[in-house]
Amino acid sequence: MVVAVAVLTIVAAGAAAALATAGAAGTAAGSRRVVIGRSVDGRAISARVIGPDSAPRKILLVGCIHGNECAGLRILSALMSSSPPPGVQLWLLGELNPDGTAAGTRQNAHGVDLNRNFPYQWQRVTDPTYYSGPAPLSEPETRAAVKLIDRIKPAVTIWYHQHQDLVDMAGGDRGVARRYAQLARLRATCLPFLPGTAPGWENHVLHGTTSFVVELPAGPVGPAALAHHLRAVEAIERGQRSGSRTSCAP
Repeated sequence: MVVAVAVLTIVAAGAAAALATAGAAGTAAGSRRVVIGRSVDGRAISARVIGPDSAPRKILLVGCIHGNECAGLRILSALMSSSPPPGVQLWLLGELNPDGTAAGTRQNAHGVDLNRNFPYQWQRVTDPTYYSGPAPLSEPETRAAVKLIDRIKPAVTIWYHQHQDLVDMAGGDRGVARRYAQLARLRATCLPFLPGTAPGWENHVLHGTTSFVVELPAGPVGPAALAHHLRAVEAIERGQRSGSRTSCAP
């Protein structure tokens, strides 16, 4: 287990470094880095933006909200050199929880599970693994995410987690999440509701948008899986969907 954690930490650190140096060669033309806030320990929380601000369709991808579930950074790193279709602006938010990633912990530097700290149906959770914080939006990382999402109002937001190997069609247009699952070759399902989550808040307050979770398998994203995920992201950029808006059927 210690070895596995160490490997994941090294992989996450490498992908995070690629995102942090996104201004170097290989980054999509016209992209820029935007600092959206600071962590508890003062680390910058930044996003790579690709495409014009005038684009009517914004897509947000969050690579790592839990510091020990950072395989999604590999997907975001690969997307840095992509060119979204006309009318689309891509936001790549790699590390929402940089302190947790540095420590190899699920929680931030206050011991808070950021995915229990969003305001929609927030409940106090005292379990140390899923500690909700003393109040909704108590954490600077959560406030930074809410401020960004409220500003850009993304049409679709994808939150990468581990290790359940599925796509959670949490809400919004479930056909969007279903299409991602089909192309990424993951199982599409609806997991039980949890209080204070990012997708739950986003789907509740931003009507007409879709926020969902991609639960990657344990370990790093390999070349074949990466190709599937990049194809799935491209489909979402182009507005593809599949099946019912409301059904949890795969």
